[in-house]
Amino acid sequence: MAGVIAGRDLPPQFPVWHSTARLRRSLPPMAGVLSSCGKPVSAKQNLCLPRSRGLAILCHFLGFFLLSTIVLLKARADSFDEGARVLARKVSASIPGVSVSCEFRNLAPLSRAEFANFSAAFQEELQKRGARITPGDTAVKLVVTIARDPAEFMGVVQIEREENTETVIEKIGPVDGPAATEPAFSLTLHREFLFSQDRPILDVVLDDEKHAETLGTQAISFYELQGDEWMLTGSEHLPNHQPTERGERGFIFQGIDSKAAYISGEVCTLSLLPGSKGWECKRNTDEMPVRTVAAEAMAGKKVGAWVSAAQFETEGKTKLVVTSEDGLARLYEDGAEPVAVFPDWGSEIASVYSGCGSGWQLLVTGSGDWTQADEIQAIDIQGRRAQAVSDPMAFPGPVVALHTPFARTDANALASGKAVAVDRNLQTGRYEAYLLTISCSK
Repeated sequence: MAGVIAGRDLPPQFPVWHSTARLRRSLPPMAGVLSSCGKPVSAKQNLCLPRSRGLAILCHFLGFFLLSTIVLLKARADSFDEGARVLARKVSASIPGVSVSCEFRNLAPLSRAEFANFSAAFQEELQKRGARITPGDTAVKLVVTIARDPAEFMGVVQIEREENTETVIEKIGPVDGPAATEPAFSLTLHREFLFSQDRPILDVVLDDEKHAETLGTQAISFYELQGDEWMLTGSEHLPNHQPTERGERGFIFQGIDSKAAYISGEVCTLSLLPGSKGWECKRNTDEMPVRTVAAEAMAGKKVGAWVSAAQFETEGKTKLVVTSEDGLARLYEDGAEPVAVFPDWGSEIASVYSGCGSGWQLLVTGSGDWTQADEIQAIDIQGRRAQAVSDPMAFPGPVVALHTPFARTDANALASGKAVAVDRNLQTGRYEAYLLTISCSK
């Protein structure tokens, strides 16, 4: 499920009339100008000669197109200007009269002129509201990002304080040009109920088609498929220090001769060699691993405080999507900085392989909180655009975990098309595990 998003919410625009004025001043009164027909004509004459009706029509069309383009650019500029100011007003409500530093990121991308104007309008409005913008280190830092989805440009501001980070989002204008084309395929999500329990489930691993392990806050439980029903066959206590709160993360790692259970702030290890002393737990300050995300894929990425991650291949490149505690999902490619931001997803994500579209898709949760029923939807990423390619699948409670249940290997290709979702049923209070699969229609 999502973290919190504090709200939704660009610059004095490019003065189009200035360029028109310069053009007019460059023409002496009654001087000859060169028309698109290639002949000098009087300023009082039509730009095209009557004898060439086709060229005249073309000239009128070009003139109309130019005028329309100017009008559209002016309208877009006005929209960005107002969006920047609305965004600044929302931000100023959280930082009244304080000194801030600003960092601007253009992930849309806007043109250089549009982005500069957006930045100027945002800072101007912020200063009008009493904020003091200074370079260097300050107690409050604003990271202002311009992002886009297929239909809208969005301004996203992270208000970074030492004690917390707050996020403000504002739609700032429609994306020009034709709407995103409908995908040539669709996916259908399928759900199979596995088992449920009263105790929290942080992770599920399927050892094979008939055996599963679940990680709880203080125990690992074992299930076996007997006939058509999964039965609890045993459990092992974890001597960790404190049980975690609802919404905490967990991960089971299976090595060759050892196992590890990561629970927020702790790691418990078990040697599988003869003479093992059982589970041992200790404090852990390292990042929790993700079953299908290689360590080198995360290395060097500026991900901040993150919740979930998914790695996939598309267009011959390895890509990474990371959800963060500020409620945003970020797409990474080769560099350290994100190349796109998605604001409307929940915090739990997983990558699956369907063979349709780009091959890989993301399963993402909804953006509600822990008191609301949830949903999971398949998302296809082409380039840096994300597009839904399945109907949402509803769940009877918040999805608290969405993981790949197998280790992915070349010999286990089918594992790439499956995921396990765990929800907390709002009516029964029990934690329920489901196996998710996908089918593709072209």
